[in-house]
Amino acid sequence: MKFLFACDLDNTLIHSYKHKTDDDICIEIYNGREQSFISRRTAELLSGVVKKILFVPVTTRSVEQYQRIHWTEKIKPEFAVVSNGANFLRAGVVDKNWRRDSSEFIQPYLNELREREKIFSRDLNLTVCRIVDESFLFLKCSDEVRTHELAEKIQKQTGLNVNYSGQKIYLFPPKLNKGAALMRLKKIFTPQKIFAAGDSATDLPMLDVADFAYLQKNFPDNGRYKKFSGIESVMEEIKSV
Repeated sequence: MKFLFACDLDNTLIHSYKHKTDDDICIEIYNGREQSFISRRTAELLSGVVKKILFVPVTTRSVEQYQRIHWTEKIKPEFAVVSNGANFLRAGVVDKNWRRDSSEFIQPYLNELREREKIFSRDLNLTVCRIVDESFLFLKCSDEVRTHELAEKIQKQTGLNVNYSGQKIYLFPPKLNKGAALMRLKKIFTPQKIFAAGDSATDLPMLDVADFAYLQKNFPDNGRYKKFSGIESVMEEIKSV
């Protein structure tokens, strides 16, 4: 495959019911409720992109969360990187070799992740506290002020990488990031060029690896990335290459 398009999912390629418009296509149902959507225009453009470029979603979603997505046949990807790089799916199935290699750099941090999970599970200001796919710790705070304060405090106490956005906090083993995952994809598929798009701090390592990097315009950066307001513009540019 000549080109590879690595793309974040939530708030980049797809969006929640909170931002749904009448023409959107539902691609995820959770607990009987429509949860995530893709715009019809995005789906149309993506169907053209996947005909000539390898499209690989790269997401922090867990295996189970990713498997809830029901792609339309025209845009359904054969491969996906999930758990922020800890797992690689081939036709929806976890690649055991990839997971074995991931476990080597995750394992040294599992005890700390579990200890912190025990501590944070007693924090009444947290609405969610769980280890995702035996890979990283995810916390959700009751408000954004609390999120910022707790994330800053944790970062001073640990060698884990701490990312936060809105009410969410992620504690990752140092080598568990989307950039490292994209380097692994590069070895597997040997593309000539890599395109990558994202919207948050967890996406920045991936964008740094890509030849063409696109970042949502509302996320602050130092000018290293090309900004976009809608993923449609990114895919139109990819198709023109």
